[in-house]
Amino acid sequence: MWRRFALSLSFLTVLWLPVSGEITPSDSGGSYAFFPLVGFIVGLGAYSAVLLLHSFMPALLLAAWVCVVLTLLTRGFHLDGLADLADGLGGGYTVERRLEIMKDSATGAFGALALILALLVKTCSIYTLIVKGNWIVLAAVPALARFAIIVCAFKSSCARSSGLAKAGIEYITYGSVIAAALFALVFSLLSGFRQAPVLFASAASCGFFVRWLAHRSLGGVTGDVLGSAGEVTEVVLFTLCACLGR
Repeated sequence: MWRRFALSLSFLTVLWLPVSGEITPSDSGGSYAFFPLVGFIVGLGAYSAVLLLHSFMPALLLAAWVCVVLTLLTRGFHLDGLADLADGLGGGYTVERRLEIMKDSATGAFGALALILALLVKTCSIYTLIVKGNWIVLAAVPALARFAIIVCAFKSSCARSSGLAKAGIEYITYGSVIAAALFALVFSLLSGFRQAPVLFASAASCGFFVRWLAHRSLGGVTGDVLGSAGEVTEVVLFTLCACLGR
């Protein structure tokens, strides 16, 4: 368990824990079980930033810095996937062309627009949460977003014959999904008993939607698709949390 948690943390964040020995496909698949826990650790970074800075920083500026913290802790990993997927879907008309565009390291107009809109909506939503004093949600949402990734990945076909996502996707077990769901359920309760079912169901729905879109447009999922599932879910859940209870 520790080995797979270390692998998950090192893969998804700038934080690093040593992993001894050869990493097997089974290890990669098992690491998905800890994705929500790693997301919660990332969210705690955002929550801590609000605790430290709210007394002397304007709320809107603080919201922008929370997005900076989230981006730095994850190396912009999922944002990069969102940009690549947006470029592929927007610029290609065949499966082959879309995958070719997504493999290109350059960011096009569709990718840039996706990044701008995602960060804009997240910043505005986080600003509302800061003003309302609902800060603990900042820790819960990233955890649920990582649960959406495993929902997107489980039993999916791989659009490419190789890649970072392939080994893990093919070895995700029901046990990993159940463990991830339990983590996500626990962390969703931080938003309150009334909102928790809504957030959990919304996270799962986002994962299923991105999965459906990827299979329809690409013939399967890729690492970029999984990153996009996390980002789309964060945008949706931050928006929901900002709106609920108003």
